[in-house]
Amino acid sequence: ASATAALVDEATGGPVVGSEPFTLSTIACAVRPANPLFTADMTALRYLHEASLVKNLHDRWIADERQPYTSMSNVLIAVNPLQYLTAVDKSMYVGQSLDMSPPHPFHVAENAYRQLRSVRQNQSIVISGESGSGKTETSKIILDFLTDRSGLGSMSSGADNAHEHALGDRLMKTIPILESFGNAKTHRNHNSSRFGKYMRLQFSPDVDLLSTALRLTGASIDTYLLETSRVVHPPTGERNFHVLYELLRSGDAKLLNDLKLIPNPYATGAHDDDIDGWIDKYQYLNQSGCTSSPLLDDRSNFGKLVQALKYVNIDATDLFRVVAGLLHLGNVQFGEEETCEGTTAAVHPDDMAGGAVAVAAEMLGLDPTSLVNAILTKKFSRQTQGRPGMLQREASVHFKKKDTRQASYSRDTIAKVIYEQTVQPCICHLP
Repeated sequence: ASATAALVDEATGGPVVGSEPFTLSTIACAVRPANPLFTADMTALRYLHEASLVKNLHDRWIADERQPYTSMSNVLIAVNPLQYLTAVDKSMYVGQSLDMSPPHPFHVAENAYRQLRSVRQNQSIVISGESGSGKTETSKIILDFLTDRSGLGSMSSGADNAHEHALGDRLMKTIPILESFGNAKTHRNHNSSRFGKYMRLQFSPDVDLLSTALRLTGASIDTYLLETSRVVHPPTGERNFHVLYELLRSGDAKLLNDLKLIPNPYATGAHDDDIDGWIDKYQYLNQSGCTSSPLLDDRSNFGKLVQALKYVNIDATDLFRVVAGLLHLGNVQFGEEETCEGTTAAVHPDDMAGGAVAVAAEMLGLDPTSLVNAILTKKFSRQTQGRPGMLQREASVHFKKKDTRQASYSRDTIAKVIYEQTVQPCICHLP
């Protein structure tokens, strides 16, 4: 089909002077067929193409009972509901026919458990997706199921079951530690994991040789690719790691005073009760223009963090001293001075005597002078070549002063390394 058209002049309502009429025609194109019904397993769809898969996910989501989970054979696809849904009964999956069970992370976890039990081979569950897709929450759901599943149907003694439940409970209670030190608010997710996690659960055969049940006997957590750059420069509109804000909003006046995290830590006088104004005093927190989120309760989360640290016997005081030390370290500023080496960086005398340098060194357990030297000077050695036939002379050590840009880079590098080296042992201590 075709039609003739012409450009119209809005002022006169007639054709545009000098324009030529033109022809509009329809172009036949192939339209992919639609599936008559949506389904829980997309391998059962009659027509498989991108549009039909997306529509199936959409139709399940807008159904009367929202269905965020859809399977594709042994792959589970999750649409993040961005809200807590009605809890699903684990008994729907334990020992039941998985062909009849609706798609859910419990389904994936139960299948892995059964495979481990029947073929006695290691099983892996890979959770992937873009930021904000729900990976962290999905991993919590699977972890919760597997730590409970090991005790269901087991013939273990009461002591063994108690150990399993204690280990499972310990795993779940470490989550606030992982999230406080490894998660941050981003543009797309208020609780985004800024590192990768590799969790291992060790299962052993039941003590009853006639039983096929497995017992949870061990667990470990490895982390990798921690986004340490966020410690010193969070992106615009995003936050630094949660723990920095949780500590400042803890409401624990004695702790904050002990850590010198009072509203104006380097001077005496009236204190500012405005928490956000207080937080803005720290260089590592005030660069991004975002210090809070309506979806995050920093004070409440601090309480959960303290309880979790206490549960796994980690000294919270030493940990918070390091966090406070990094906040103070970020406030170390540099001026310039003329030396025989040219214009070099210098620390203001006030920072050395009771200022940011002194407080940071105190919190980190360092000597202030040593800390300043590590920031402001570069150490290098030069090997001196001896005469032929003589022993080679020892290398001579030299120091070169840095400029302000290099000094700032050194300060931030020290902060990133300290944070990473603090978080890693803390997580290795888990569970």
